[in-house]
Amino acid sequence: MPHLRRVALVCLLLAVAVAGATTATTLRISLPPVLEALPIAFAEAWGMFDAAGLSVDVVGISDNQERGTALLTGNLDAVMSDVTSAMLDYCTNQSVIVVATAGSTPQSGSYSLVLASNASFGPPDVDGLLASDQIVGVTYRTDEEYLLDEFFAAHGQPRAWMTRYSYFGDMLQLAVWFGAQTLPVSILPEPYYSYISTLIPASGTPMRLVVLSDFSEFTAPPRVLVFRQDYVKQHPDAVATFLRVYRDAVTRMNETPRDEIINVGLDVVIGLFFQGADKTLIQPQTLDAMSIPHFELPGPLSEDVFDSVTDWMTHKGYLNEDVSYQEFTSFGLLP
Repeated sequence: MPHLRRVALVCLLLAVAVAGATTATTLRISLPPVLEALPIAFAEAWGMFDAAGLSVDVVGISDNQERGTALLTGNLDAVMSDVTSAMLDYCTNQSVIVVATAGSTPQSGSYSLVLASNASFGPPDVDGLLASDQIVGVTYRTDEEYLLDEFFAAHGQPRAWMTRYSYFGDMLQLAVWFGAQTLPVSILPEPYYSYISTLIPASGTPMRLVVLSDFSEFTAPPRVLVFRQDYVKQHPDAVATFLRVYRDAVTRMNETPRDEIINVGLDVVIGLFFQGADKTLIQPQTLDAMSIPHFELPGPLSEDVFDSVTDWMTHKGYLNEDVSYQEFTSFGLLP
């Protein structure tokens, strides 16, 4: 009888341990509304993580600061982020680390990011923008602000940010304000540019936008995958599995016809970029205008890009301490 009790106790402890391990390896990740997040969103919708034995919970948070706070407080295990936001999160308490990049290249004739002007009351061209004092909308302390500073500096106005920027906490909020014609100029990623430029309002007259820059003359930083360091240390196999599935999802996305991505994955697209929107209200011409980029396989962040962004952050007063590339990154789990 004592032997049976010992066996029962061992079985109970093993069951508890297995249950605890299952719970611990559930990865809670939040994705920003950017095209680079699509492979992860589709991988979850296609059941690729489940097939690999990894439970992934994709948490919808559109605000950059709220997403970062959730990561730092342990309510999330990982996020996709821009380099600037990732650095700010790292400097808060050194609890996070970059494990991979998430990049994309627009198709020929398409955009990834644009500086757009409302033709009805914004500047008609770059010269008009530089000669005016019109306000430009941009998300605060992000890679988009970094690129906008690069643009103005290249055109002889390195201090334009001091008087001409209107800052927003997240891209969806900025797109809504620009689409409501309360801003003359805004920096917009896809698919927001296509959405706003093709939307036919009740008046029947869509906004006419002028692309002042597509930032192709600058080196745009990739998005990065940021994990809590304690999660990486406790569950390296889960992180490695996640990155492997993400890599496979990138390959699958690049091989999937555009129409299938747009039509079959419409719920995924709307859930990521237009939270709470009724998909039946998405107009056909908007779907026709959306271009799916070529997604890049996850890899290490370039040290040159890291140096450029951190130098800019220090110059702007966003970074008050020295952070090394080696402290900020760890790419040993990449497939």
